[in-house]
Amino acid sequence: FFFGGSPCTMAFLQSYLPTFGAAKGRAKPFSSTAERYNQNTFGGRFRKMLDLTNPMHLLATKRQVLEARDRLKEYERSGCVVGVSDEELWAARSLTASAIHPDTGDLIPRPLRMSGFLVFNAPICLAAVLATSYPSILLVHWLNQTHSALINYANRNASSPLSNLDLLKSYCTAVGCAVGIAFGLATTIKTRLPPAHATAALRLVALPASMVAAGANCYMMRRHELVTGIAVRDADGNDRGTSRAAAAKAMREMVASRLVAVPPVFGAPAIVMAVPPVAALVARRPGLGLPVSFSAVLLGFGVGLPGAIAMFPQTGAICVRKMEPQFGALQDSAQPPVTELYYNKGL
Repeated sequence: FFFGGSPCTMAFLQSYLPTFGAAKGRAKPFSSTAERYNQNTFGGRFRKMLDLTNPMHLLATKRQVLEARDRLKEYERSGCVVGVSDEELWAARSLTASAIHPDTGDLIPRPLRMSGFLVFNAPICLAAVLATSYPSILLVHWLNQTHSALINYANRNASSPLSNLDLLKSYCTAVGCAVGIAFGLATTIKTRLPPAHATAALRLVALPASMVAAGANCYMMRRHELVTGIAVRDADGNDRGTSRAAAAKAMREMVASRLVAVPPVFGAPAIVMAVPPVAALVARRPGLGLPVSFSAVLLGFGVGLPGAIAMFPQTGAICVRKMEPQFGALQDSAQPPVTELYYNKGL
């Protein structure tokens, strides 16, 4: 389904992708640099993330992705593409952003794209929620953190000085946190609670384990930025150097987003299954337990992931008064003092 590229699949893709995110005939005039949605509001950022994480992008073949990139290059050269509407250009930009690494220009493998996160990670998360034995708990948390580490690597900032050793440390820290906390909580639950209550409580083990692992993974991946700083620019886009204060602010926002993304995915199934009518239905028809839990995971992914990423703007702002002293006397092209600088938060 995701790799075959059958004619029927491609026909559906071509009819669906151009309409995602906006109604036909009402497309905003295309721009290769400006954002389609207002990034100063949560709603605009949420719509952008829905676009980025849209699993329908996985249906595009390599040829279609490269054609979309070529359309954008032609637009940048000439300012227009004959016979191509604004809506189709926005769709091409969305598809290109979801499938091609912005630094290297390489095609990102489907399982490691943000648009593939729901499709490929949701089954692992469901298994983590349903796991009750020690081997299954350890296995699914190792799989989950391994998949997350591969996604981090495939979508890394290729201009960052992050080494392979740093990536390995991040991976080992995340796996160690997730497996250690899951094992410890499972042991405590099984020894302190009666079997009838332990089974339900074990469904919640994945939540704290994954939250701690997500926070630790983010810190380990980007801790070098707290020493080297990250690039900051003024309102005109001029490079103003690097700032450790901006790096710390970006790190806080990143960790907060990662933590908020976890509860909807791992908490939703436990909450839904605990609702009395749902619990009664599943008790009468045990076969419904798996599809109900999986539906809750998909809902948590579909809303929670883009919502968490959209908590903070991709381009963050920081007041120069809260930065290093050397930024205090900056002036912009119009000569008044610069009061605010901007940085790329990252995903």
